[in-house]
Amino acid sequence: MQSEVANYGLFWLAYLSAAAVFYLVLWKATDLLASRWLPYLIRAVAGAVILTPWYTNSNDSLMAPALMIVILDGITIGSEAATRSIVPLILAIVFAILLATAILIFVKIKNRINK
Repeated sequence: MQSEVANYGLFWLAYLSAAAVFYLVLWKATDLLASRWLPYLIRAVAGAVILTPWYTNSNDSLMAPALMIVILDGITIGSEAATRSIVPLILAIVFAILLATAILIFVKIKNRINK
């Protein structure tokens, strides 16, 4: 049991390290976009997709990235099983879009006030 917990922690450490590198590359790539809202949107949705966790099994307390659970449940069990983790993933994406829009509005208002 002890090695399973250590492996679980190492998995998350490796996953979050790779996610951080990917997100930094994505951040730099979206800096090149001319649009003001699109970079915020892409960054927020990518963050939600990458970082949303969900339970690996309905009877277990271990979590994994929801995107992995959706894909693996869809492949191994079927599309019905994939819906259990797609709901929190969609909710995270919707929240990310709303947050990105709110941040952009806040930045625009702040820039108008400072002018």
